Amino acid sequence: MFDNHDDHGPSAVDLAVVEQEWPLIAAELDVLDAEISLLYAVDHGGPTVLDWRRVRRAEARVTRAAAEGVRPPWSADGCVPHRLAVVGWSGCGYRCEVVRCPECGGEQVVHNTADGCTPRPARAA
Repeated sequence: MFDNHDDHGPSAVDLAVVEQEWPLIAAELDVLDAEISLLYAVDHGGPTVLDWRRVRRAEARVTRAAAEGVRPPWSADGCVPHRLAVVGWSGCGYRCEVVRCPECGGEQVVHNTADGCTPRPARAA
């Protein structure tokens, strides 16, 4: 029998990076949804002023999300996420990882939302 279990899936750091990027991803999905609505409206009497406004507002959300930056906090110090090493566990009860940069010694707590930890951004340890 074929086993689809992947023991080498994304690390906690990879998942934290995706979590940091999520506001931008969600904003881009809103633009896509608004553009699909425009295409639908073309076949049903044409887009309204509100349809165009929805597109503009969604595009503005993308701009704001992109301006906030999507890099995890440690990259501001020049640390590379895939080189971070797990050095311990946080005390939150969900075995969230404490990771350390081998270059600068900075530490981050990466919360494991997949196991039920309340979603929150990575923070300094």
